[in-house]
Amino acid sequence: MNISDREKLVLNAIIDYYLTFGDTIGSRTLVKKYGIDLSSATIRNVMADLEDMGFIEKTHTSSGRIPTDMGYKYYLSELLKVERLTQEEKENISLVYNRRVNELDNILKRTSNLLSKLTNYAGIAIEPKTTNEKVEKIEFVHIDEYMIMMVIVMADRRVKTKNIHLTYPMTKMELEEKTRELNSKIKNNEIDILQIERYLLGEDDLNYEDDMLESENFSKYFVNNLSSMLKDKSIDEAANVIEFFNERGDIRELFEKLIEQRARETRETEVNVIFGDDLGIKELEDFSFVYSIYNIGGSQGIIGVMGPKRMAYSKTMGLINHVSREVNKVLNLIEKKDKK
Repeated sequence: MNISDREKLVLNAIIDYYLTFGDTIGSRTLVKKYGIDLSSATIRNVMADLEDMGFIEKTHTSSGRIPTDMGYKYYLSELLKVERLTQEEKENISLVYNRRVNELDNILKRTSNLLSKLTNYAGIAIEPKTTNEKVEKIEFVHIDEYMIMMVIVMADRRVKTKNIHLTYPMTKMELEEKTRELNSKIKNNEIDILQIERYLLGEDDLNYEDDMLESENFSKYFVNNLSSMLKDKSIDEAANVIEFFNERGDIRELFEKLIEQRARETRETEVNVIFGDDLGIKELEDFSFVYSIYNIGGSQGIIGVMGPKRMAYSKTMGLINHVSREVNKVLNLIEKKDKK
């Protein structure tokens, strides 16, 4: 759709004002606040044209306009200038990742917490899909004759544990032999994460309470400050959002869908925005998700924030862009260290 420079100028001011103040804006305020060198009558005509094109809409309470989803998307792709971080902000972020950390879980946990603090939105960090990951080694800890703890170390530094109840006793020596057998298969690339489960389940002496090793239950995600999404919601609406995030399958499916949709189109550290309406998920239709994709061991995960559509996009996208670069830097160092 063709949009003139004059229309871009007015649309940018309308959206900037709404994102900053959460209120509609009329033609006279546009002239005074943004110094637009057009008459109020001309601006009203431009606003009418923008409304006809679907970029803005009137509210029921005033004659001012607010952006539509279409307007937001145009603003994000064509008009937004991402805010640069100050040197102090960059240094404070670097400090978080300069502390010794070698496991992906800890990196993502710190990232989720950091993003929620920096933006006051819900910070989210998602592990890569498991099925593409290589197992580095596996260990069994002999707790007693009827219980062992399984510890799996992934090539990307993820560590998974699971208590396993045995149907008949196993000695510590027998368990050590099983450990050697499995690690030999892992070293020779004879077994992957899903085959480990089948290998173990094929043994009569192992009985699982749940299928922890299935890929759909293996990947973790971290969410901080979920309450920030619920400030203006009714009790029922808040309950629906909380229930959605508590359903591990739903949230995993959502973010894996994002990776599949956007990973081919974007570069690492590039910041993306997607609206809840576009996800086809009722509980998230009033929210916006700003995120970046990171890469480790040939697999991709996500870090970002979720908040209201009326979000400080300029600042938020700048923060996520820098944090994403720090995360990829740390993960690259870990991978290089592991290859030595």
